[in-house]
Amino acid sequence: MTFVRQIRPQCDAHNRGISALGGASSRSNLQIRHFPIQSHRHMVPRLRALFVLATILFAAIIQSGCSGITSAKGNSTSTKSSGTLSISPAAVTFGNVPVGSTSNQSLTVTNSGSSSVTISQATVTGTGFSIAGASLPLTLSPGNSLTLTATFAPTATGNAIGSISIGSAQLSSPVAIQMTGVGVTASPTITAQPVSQSILAGQTATFSVGASGTAPLSYQWWKNGAAISGATSSSYTTPATTSSDTGAQFTVIVSNSAGNVTSSVATLTVTAATVAPSIITQPTNQTTFVGQTATFSVTATGTAPLSYQWQKNGAAISGATSSSYTTPAETSSDNGAQFAAVVRNSAGNVISNAATLTVSPDPAPAITAQPASQTITAGQTATFSVTATGTAPLSYQWQKNGAAISGATSSTYTTPATTASDNGAQFTVVVSNSAGSATSNAAILTVNSPPAVTTQPVNQTVAAGQAASFSVTATGTAPLSYQWKKNGTNISGATVSSYATPPTIASDSGAQFTVVISNVASTTTSRSATLTVNVPPAIAVQPVSQTVTAGQTATFSVTATGTAPLSYQWQKNGAAISGATSSSYTTPATTSSDTGAQFTVIVSNSAGAVTGNAAILTVNPAPVAPSITTQPASQTVTAGQTATFSVTATGTAPLNYQWQKNGAAISGATSSSYTTPATTSSDIGAQFTVIVSNSAGSVMLNPLARRSPQARRPPSRSPRRVPLRSTISGGRMAQPSAGPPRRATRPPRRPVLILARSSL
Repeated sequence: MTFVRQIRPQCDAHNRGISALGGASSRSNLQIRHFPIQSHRHMVPRLRALFVLATILFAAIIQSGCSGITSAKGNSTSTKSSGTLSISPAAVTFGNVPVGSTSNQSLTVTNSGSSSVTISQATVTGTGFSIAGASLPLTLSPGNSLTLTATFAPTATGNAIGSISIGSAQLSSPVAIQMTGVGVTASPTITAQPVSQSILAGQTATFSVGASGTAPLSYQWWKNGAAISGATSSSYTTPATTSSDTGAQFTVIVSNSAGNVTSSVATLTVTAATVAPSIITQPTNQTTFVGQTATFSVTATGTAPLSYQWQKNGAAISGATSSSYTTPAETSSDNGAQFAAVVRNSAGNVISNAATLTVSPDPAPAITAQPASQTITAGQTATFSVTATGTAPLSYQWQKNGAAISGATSSTYTTPATTASDNGAQFTVVVSNSAGSATSNAAILTVNSPPAVTTQPVNQTVAAGQAASFSVTATGTAPLSYQWKKNGTNISGATVSSYATPPTIASDSGAQFTVVISNVASTTTSRSATLTVNVPPAIAVQPVSQTVTAGQTATFSVTATGTAPLSYQWQKNGAAISGATSSSYTTPATTSSDTGAQFTVIVSNSAGAVTGNAAILTVNPAPVAPSITTQPASQTVTAGQTATFSVTATGTAPLNYQWQKNGAAISGATSSSYTTPATTSSDIGAQFTVIVSNSAGSVMLNPLARRSPQARRPPSRSPRRVPLRSTISGGRMAQPSAGPPRRATRPPRRPVLILARSSL
């Protein structure tokens, strides 16, 4: 007998595994052949063992995982019907799942066969994998499906592999699929925040936190931002608290290898524990007088609020519910009364010691604080006060200089606005009651009057070099202080009511002088006084002596400095000249009798006068125009000789001369005579004239008639005088011939130079 069992591998990994074991890698089915027993009886045990081994090996390959087995058929030689199951998806991949977390995926198991399949078991392999969603056994009719939930909950980091195997009697082998996932470290997450706590002082407080994440988780608790030493678990319990812990803020940082997270803040409120009252200052005995009051007080500690109830002789006093109590006005019947206070709070109560009240008979007034003397400024008010003891009511009457002040009947008195006349007034007060009276000491009122200027400084005018004095008169409370100022600047040492300047100079003119007067009351400043410094005149430019000609005028002038206005008075020979009152003076037309006169000027102003130097006037006679008394004479010389002409003239000196030749001025010929250079034939007939001049005018010879060269011949008779001629013959000069006498009725003629011919 021979049979074949076919197993369909569902992935390459299965094929590879089977091929490796069976040697038929190219086949899609693994076939295990059974040979006839009759022929190979001796091999039956071995074949059975081999078959079982192959079946176990195939199941192991499925358990090791691949893409999954999607279906399986059971084949049987019996009459049983076959079933088919399929699972979708064919493999489950969960991916990265934090350790401590879970990940779910749905699986659908479908009966894709023609007969019902009863699922008897579902087996899961692999750490962290599980399946849920059905109660087994469970029968699926053909075409029906079952939904299962596969879960991966890694407990450690790293890759994880598992499988799901579903078994049924109707299947030839279980249906299995592979599951894979990766466990990764999970960052911590706080699942339960710390909660704020309220406790009483002295108690402890516990804070806790819930957190998830990959273990191990570390904890560090913080208080007000500072790490708490040793507080490294998921809960923290404080030490016994005090009131100073109230408001403290607690947080915790949870961390692992993946990160950390900080919790929200939990606040601690510490309420002081209720403490029963305790008295720390007891009421004290009091002594008073009839008609006066007494005050008792107590100091207690304990949890607030504290309430008080005062008692008198053991009976509660209505309304006396504070820490102090003031009695009504006492009477003698209150003497010896006992006063105590009951202090309560929610924790209990305490009663103070009893304080005894002693009530004495009425006392007369006694002044415990005397009125004090006052110092004020005039115009202000002054207030006097007194403190007195004695049986109430006390009456007051203020007095000024022994006279009662109307309406001044309280323990204080304020004066009206004061004046200087109130200075030195004495104020007293009489305090009285039914038992008597007491008079206070006198308080003196000092009224300081501010300084007031009654006589202002006045302007001063002095001459340069003199001193100026300024003074002021002021009233006010002594001592008065003075400070003089010049142009707003303090003058050193000028601290009395008057001030004398040093010798003044011109630059001091116009200076402003004031004085500041002060005392204890205030300060005042006087009006300004102006200093005028007059500078006496000084002559800067003296009058200058003058020389004029008789009939002319002469002007004298002077330049002077000094404080204006300057006055002038000219004098002639010491006598004032009427009307000559300006800085210059012009004489009338002079005569020769004015020569030698001395002129001076007196310059004056408010500071003095100065007389200028004397200026001398010289008057020259009027000049006389020149007059020629001896005319130049014509000259006859031999060529090569010189000729000299001369003139004599009268007139006011100096006389000036200018010789001319043929009407042209001869350079350098400026004296009363002129000598020609050596003559030549061209000089014959030359005419020489001279102009004589002075300041009064000039005179010149009338020219002769021009002569031709033939004039050297003996002239014919004519009414004019013929110039003398000299002839040279044989080396001797011929005697001149004389013509008939002529009348000298014409003006003098110009001299003529005549040259004689030489016959050599």
